[in-house]
Amino acid sequence: MSIEERRNLVASFLKQCVRYANDSIGRKRDRGEGEEEISRWVAYRDFTEHSVMEVSNGDLDSWLEEE
Repeated sequence: MSIEERRNLVASFLKQCVRYANDSIGRKRDRGEGEEEISRWVAYRDFTEHSVMEVSNGDLDSWLEEE
C-alpha cells in the first residue's frame, strides 16, 4: 500500500470518528447531559479534526511509513 493510500485510509477513518463525535455531542445535548462530559467530546472532536488535517497534508507521513 502506498503512503498516499495509507494517508487516505487513516484520514477516512478519522473523519468517521469526527462524525461519530458530532453525533454523540448532539445526543448528549438532547439528553441534557452536563457540559463537562460534552466538553470532553468537543475536545476529542477538535483534536481528531486537527489530526485529519495533519494526516491529509502529509505532516504525519513518517508515522505511516513501513518499517
